[in-house]
Amino acid sequence: MELTLEDVENLATGALFVSCSVDHESCFNFHDRILSMLTSTDKVARLVNFEDMDPDDLVVVIGFVNKGLPLTELVPVGDEFTTGISLLEQELGTRISAVVPLAAGNVNALVPVLVGLQTGLPTIDSDPMGRVFPLLSQSTLNLAGLSPGPFAVVGATGDSGVIRVTDSLRADHIIRAMAAEFGGWVATVSYPTSAARIQDALIHGTLSQLIRIGKILNSQMSTTDKYSSLSRQFGVRRLTRACVVDVEGLSRPFPRNQPDHPTSATLVDNVQGHIVRLEIQNEILLVMIDGAVEAVVPDIVTILRTEDAGVASLEDLWIGNEVDILTMPAAALWYTPEGLRLAGPDSHRLHGARRRKR
Repeated sequence: MELTLEDVENLATGALFVSCSVDHESCFNFHDRILSMLTSTDKVARLVNFEDMDPDDLVVVIGFVNKGLPLTELVPVGDEFTTGISLLEQELGTRISAVVPLAAGNVNALVPVLVGLQTGLPTIDSDPMGRVFPLLSQSTLNLAGLSPGPFAVVGATGDSGVIRVTDSLRADHIIRAMAAEFGGWVATVSYPTSAARIQDALIHGTLSQLIRIGKILNSQMSTTDKYSSLSRQFGVRRLTRACVVDVEGLSRPFPRNQPDHPTSATLVDNVQGHIVRLEIQNEILLVMIDGAVEAVVPDIVTILRTEDAGVASLEDLWIGNEVDILTMPAAALWYTPEGLRLAGPDSHRLHGARRRKR
């Protein structure tokens, strides 16, 4: 399908919904670049499925990896991914046929659409996370045993390289270190794999799902009707509406190579007085209400504005502000024993955190 201007608007909103805590401004920046190209050129953004691909087509996964510097602090020039694709094609001696987003959330959900406009490559409606996780290795590609390398990285200041690494965890360490050395972030082009082989290692329909979520949130429906539609279609639950009373940094240990230190927020339900606790590290990892776990990673947790169901950010967690806290199930694979070992509570040092049964 060819993405319309409305599709792009809805994709950006849906991408923020599943990853509200990551830098919103970068998402808006890529949204604006895509709209500009769509309105000022005759280029088209194509979203395809694997049925549209030849089994031997070479597919790559693209996305930003951050280490200490938001994209808004050193804004991408715009040629980072095209450079990375060229480097990897030179390394492999073959042409790349399609791109897959590193994560179906925030800016990385928009990256392949812009790259598609720049290169003519289609974006496959799949990804290896179905949400956003902080580590490259926390992906279905790792679970499937696929090699991330060789992969190309291009930094904020133009530095670039091709790395031949086969282990996902090792690749994580190298990419995060290079992001720090290259200016705070890198554009990555990784997991070069045939369409036939990578197909079974991805979560499908994730970008089109974000578009449908965004369509609901961008509609003229009331907040109540929006929540009802999200619940019916995607299993979204509103956990609480609560007022922020405290935000603090924490000193607990955090997993190696994750870019942000832990933060905690305390809120109070103004109607029933429930105490709400959010544990945050890159994403909102845990929601407790009166000490009981209501949502925990891999669950997707988001915060919305009460007045219009617009996606809020961590900057909206200021004392006195009232927000809605919602949760949505992640892809089913993340609740398997293998998925939980890789990206569940224990992998984020939330040992023993289990959502209470309903």
